[in-house]
Amino acid sequence: MTELEWLKQESGMTDEELKAMEAVAGRAKFIGMLQKIIGTNEAATKAKTEAEQARIDLETRYTNEFVPEMRKVTQDALAAKGEAARLQAQLAQAREYGIVPDAPAAAPAADPTPRAPGSPDPAAQEQQFRAWSQAQSRAIIAVNDLNAEHFKLFKEPLPNTAELADEVQREHTLGHKDFTLKAAWERKFNVPAKRAEIQAAERKSEIDAAVAAARKEDRQKQGANPGLVTGQPSRFSNYKPSDANSGKEPWKVAPNQRKAANQPWRDKFAEKVRAAA
Repeated sequence: MTELEWLKQESGMTDEELKAMEAVAGRAKFIGMLQKIIGTNEAATKAKTEAEQARIDLETRYTNEFVPEMRKVTQDALAAKGEAARLQAQLAQAREYGIVPDAPAAAPAADPTPRAPGSPDPAAQEQQFRAWSQAQSRAIIAVNDLNAEHFKLFKEPLPNTAELADEVQREHTLGHKDFTLKAAWERKFNVPAKRAEIQAAERKSEIDAAVAAARKEDRQKQGANPGLVTGQPSRFSNYKPSDANSGKEPWKVAPNQRKAANQPWRDKFAEKVRAAA
């Protein structure tokens, strides 16, 4: 497909209009402009496809990897806790019956081996490593939560989480020890404004729906088009065949009886006519 054929297909212009535009701009410039437009359109389509595929891949990975793993860790922790409680109960019962002797008193701690001045303390290093490991675990969980919330708000995965970690480290260096990954994320992406925007859109949608329902109801009540009026129960919908003998079928009454039944109304009408005359 040539550039002119593509433009004709996308814009709906006629051949005469295309020739007029080509005559004004010159064929070389006109063809160059069309090539740039086609290239930009193809690049945008490709970027959109790649972003959609990345979103699908992330959702699939989150569903197939992260959720089962977190569920497994939780179940294992609960099972281990229950097993520990069961063993503790069995041990206490065994000690009660004298099957297992009581735990011996803890021996006094021996003096630590003297260390050279300035040498690292193994106990302190172990404690520091444990604290670092716990901090890393919490950071991984926080990043997963932020990724899910970011996708919920912005409809795309959370990009470049390393920048958030660097921002947290920078704030901690400046003395802001309470600065977290979530605070860095909210500041970088202006999350409060995005939440307010979504809430406003939801509120507007609710108001529009309520206004549309009120307009529909008013048009049904006030409009003359019977196709817009909601059906109402008929006042004859409670008729039962057993009412046939109770005088509720006036069409079966003899003509003279109908005339006698309407005679009082006729007399009153005649009086009103005479009084008006």
